[in-house]
Amino acid sequence: MPELTMPELTMPEPVNPEPAGGTPVSASGADEVEIWRIPLDSWPDPEGYPPELEDILDDAEKERARRGTEPGMRRRFVIAHAALRIILGERLGRAPESVRLTRGRWGKPRLAQGDGPHFSLSHSGELALLALAPRPVGVDVERPRAGLDPARLAERFFPAEESAWVARDGRRAFARLWTRKEACVKAAGGRLAQGMALPVGRFSGQAAVRDPTGSLPGTWRVQDVPLTGAYAGAVALLGDGPFSVSLRMWYHIPPEQSGSVWNTLGVK
Repeated sequence: MPELTMPELTMPEPVNPEPAGGTPVSASGADEVEIWRIPLDSWPDPEGYPPELEDILDDAEKERARRGTEPGMRRRFVIAHAALRIILGERLGRAPESVRLTRGRWGKPRLAQGDGPHFSLSHSGELALLALAPRPVGVDVERPRAGLDPARLAERFFPAEESAWVARDGRRAFARLWTRKEACVKAAGGRLAQGMALPVGRFSGQAAVRDPTGSLPGTWRVQDVPLTGAYAGAVALLGDGPFSVSLRMWYHIPPEQSGSVWNTLGVK
């Protein structure tokens, strides 16, 4: 199916055409990153989900799902994390419930066995994104929230030029910048506060980003993820080497139609 695109947001051209902190390059011959779009609103019951999906979660994930108290929170968590296990299980040739995950110091998940792809999962509203890559990766998706004061937050945490962009263009600009920064933080396995100073506003396409403060060490290659509606998304990989993106869609097929719960992958 044709790729879905989000309208581009633009910033005024800088006097110096070389972006501060970002250097666009071609992605030909680059590493491939799979980005799976996972819809979380496919069931008529807003609080419901296929019970077989919760069955494949581990005990820690089931406990986290039970703690969800806001409307739809448990459903969204179960579907997103079950899809993660199903996709990883298919890649590793294992049943999804046998995939063992562990978490780093600041919560970044990874395969306990250490013999598969790097991955990152993010969900917001009724959409989740999963990125699989050959090197450390972070992905983020955000749907702008009502009641958020983006200009105030940007003025407090973002570089001055990015703050001015948000003051002019509002929530959509804030979401675009936020996802780029958070994708880098997730790829690094760090804390969100470490990414607020990252200069991520002066590029389109793909760019290498470095933290001028040194709070988030390394170089991160960042690219927006094309999404529909109000959603903004971004993906970042460790290193300054370019990468290509392959967009895919996951959807659930009932076991009586598929024959087994871990054979429920679909690609559109």
